[in-house]
Amino acid sequence: MQNELKNSSANYVLVNQKQKTLIPIENIIMLESQSNYSVFHLKNGKKRIYAHTIRHFEAQLLHQQFIRVHSGFLINPSFIVAYNREDGILRMENNLEASISRRKRKNLRGIDFVDY
Repeated sequence: MQNELKNSSANYVLVNQKQKTLIPIENIIMLESQSNYSVFHLKNGKKRIYAHTIRHFEAQLLHQQFIRVHSGFLINPSFIVAYNREDGILRMENNLEASISRRKRKNLRGIDFVDY
């Protein structure tokens, strides 16, 4: 089981160490912070809440091209639908929205998306 986790770690996020719960990275639209919890928004429309901060998952996901756009949001740029530059809001798939802090807007350079 341990070798399977090591071999698949590039494709999954380990969200629960004790139960060895893994979430496929390609299914994660974004993570949203709610105090000391992280809400995983998945592409099937479901949400999963885990008792860890976003910072706990950030190290695993930044290597998978995820972008920290705000202290409360970590997004998968593959799911960006549109960007409102005036309000600093990203529209993601499944009608999810993530706000972007002014200091993090530079992290979005080089990503193609539609302005709305």
